[in-house]
Amino acid sequence: MNDLIVLLWGRAEYERHLPALPLGVRLVEALGEQAPIEEADIVVVPSRQAVRREHVHRLKRAKLVLTTTSGFDHVDHAALREAGIGVARLPLARRDAVIQTALGMLLSLNRRFGSLQEPATRGHWDRSQLPTWNPTLLGTVGVVGCGVIGSVMADMLERLGARVLRCDPLLPGSARLDDLVGTCDAITLHCELTPETDGIFDGERIGRMKPGAVLVNTARGRLVDTSAALHALAEGRLGGLGIDVFPMEPPTDLARFVGPRCIVTPHAAGWHPGLDAEIANGIHAAVCAVRDGSPVPFALSTGEQHPAPTQVSD
Repeated sequence: MNDLIVLLWGRAEYERHLPALPLGVRLVEALGEQAPIEEADIVVVPSRQAVRREHVHRLKRAKLVLTTTSGFDHVDHAALREAGIGVARLPLARRDAVIQTALGMLLSLNRRFGSLQEPATRGHWDRSQLPTWNPTLLGTVGVVGCGVIGSVMADMLERLGARVLRCDPLLPGSARLDDLVGTCDAITLHCELTPETDGIFDGERIGRMKPGAVLVNTARGRLVDTSAALHALAEGRLGGLGIDVFPMEPPTDLARFVGPRCIVTPHAAGWHPGLDAEIANGIHAAVCAVRDGSPVPFALSTGEQHPAPTQVSD
């Protein structure tokens, strides 16, 4: 019996260790367009390696394309589905880190930590200015996207006393996005990038958000028109903006995202010291499932519609 061949088609800089795979599985590592993807039964890709339609024609033996990320907009799911090749991802590897990052941003912006810290760092004890800074308690929070990450985020917010409105087309009884926008004191995004969500928070929708509301995006950069969000922040219509992801990365205009009501991180929400091991474990589980003919964890539904990859994002 021939070995099952797993191709690591690139690795992120934090993936320092190769996964331990079972007997009968051969691991191959390669970079770039000359990688021998024709020979692989399983192709494992990081966010920086797109799998486009032209690649799919070369996948002669592949049973599965596994992305080591939570999102999968760098993988042409439609082309792979047509070819009968499965697609899976590793959302649990980053879930808790993303939730903690988004929650930290939301709480910090809601409580106006930046505005409170700014005078304190200059030696001013400005308790008299608290009404001006207007630190608020969690009120109504909209969670857009209630999958592996968003569902847990919503539960955590409820435990902190927030009234949570869940918005997800796959969720029974989901709140309508347009209803949620005008009523929420804060909105946190955890949805995938699809044709329906691309640019979902454009200038028009941001303009309809509740005055003083906080917007946090740790999902996909193209969900939010960052220029429109910055404009709304500068005008005081947005109370706070937390951004971990950008439409193009790295962004060339980071200097614009400066101020006490803005938190910016370099697509770091999902990173944590154990991420390397979590990814290795996820690869191991997916490979064992393919080898044994079992369902692959976090495989994408064959009926889902997702856009062809247009850029690479983490």
